[in-house]
Amino acid sequence: MPIDAAMTHDPENTLKPLRGVEGDVIALRTGKGGAAAVVRIARAAEGVLRRMLRDDPTASVELRLRALSPDDLHTGELLAELRRRDRLPMELAAAFHELTAAANRLATEGGDAAPRDVEVAVATADGLERHVLSNPYESHLEDPVLTPGGETLIPPAPEDGEPVHAVPASRRAAVPWAMVGAGAALLALAILAFVLMRGRGPDPLSEGKAAYTRGDTARAFSLFDEASRKRPKAAEPHYYMAQIYRQRGRPQEAARELREGLALAPTDPRLNTELAYLMLDQGRAPQAAERFRAAILLDSTSAPAWAGLVSALRRAGRPDQANRVLARAPLEVRSLIGAVRADTAVYAAPLPVPAPGGMATPTMPDTTGTLAVPPLQP
Repeated sequence: MPIDAAMTHDPENTLKPLRGVEGDVIALRTGKGGAAAVVRIARAAEGVLRRMLRDDPTASVELRLRALSPDDLHTGELLAELRRRDRLPMELAAAFHELTAAANRLATEGGDAAPRDVEVAVATADGLERHVLSNPYESHLEDPVLTPGGETLIPPAPEDGEPVHAVPASRRAAVPWAMVGAGAALLALAILAFVLMRGRGPDPLSEGKAAYTRGDTARAFSLFDEASRKRPKAAEPHYYMAQIYRQRGRPQEAARELREGLALAPTDPRLNTELAYLMLDQGRAPQAAERFRAAILLDSTSAPAWAGLVSALRRAGRPDQANRVLARAPLEVRSLIGAVRADTAVYAAPLPVPAPGGMATPTMPDTTGTLAVPPLQP
């Protein structure tokens, strides 16, 4: 693209979503705004962050094209990309995270905005405005899609006036079709051998799931541990091992597995739900409620997450909010949350069926005390 087609970063264009809710920010400052204003400011703040990544000249074209679509780039990935490029201070990222949690709570449960919600909304809006205006991108930015003046991204043909003549048939190079065919056959055999070798042998993750369903948690744990070693980038084995540890009353080991799993897949709804249940087991109902909300945003059909949120709110002494959440849950989910006991407010998640002739209390490798796990963070 020619130099004159290059664009410079326009901070006002990045701040356009926030400019659209300036009235809400002013209203919150003067004590006249409410929950709706907090929710609108949270959405506008996310819009600004997405524009920041879209306008980042260090980001790839593919990433910039995904930046404006929440379906293509989740909020967690968005923050991670901005932090990785040192485009967003940690304090501002934390404020946005708190604002998002407040907006999700207000959007799902209703009610009035708390003074802290108002404070965080105004602080986030002000902080984003100061940050964008004081940190413009200095290098030129080429638009990955549009070109001015009807230009094309296809380079022009070289200015060569020499005519091009056809090559006589007698001088054309013959294609060695026999060698091409032999090469294709060898490639097909190599692919077939690779597929057969990959399919050979049992899959410990699948076998672990089957054992877990049968209730043989000792065998299942061993298989999940093997799967995590064979596939170190897979988060699913950590989810199952954490669940087994929690059911056996070993929260430190469960927390360790959840941390490893969430480091690999921070937006996995099941890992977030399991972490929330671990918090609930530790008596941290308010923090568990926030984690359940995050899990519901990732999977709005998760009955364990909805039921856990109801349980956490009831344990936190907020039965009215729990009833509002239950009323807003999807119909098919509400029919599954009948297992929330009124006396304990605990979701009766189905446990695996005991294996015939198996041990009543399965055992696992004892790692108690081998790793100091700090308190869980919400």
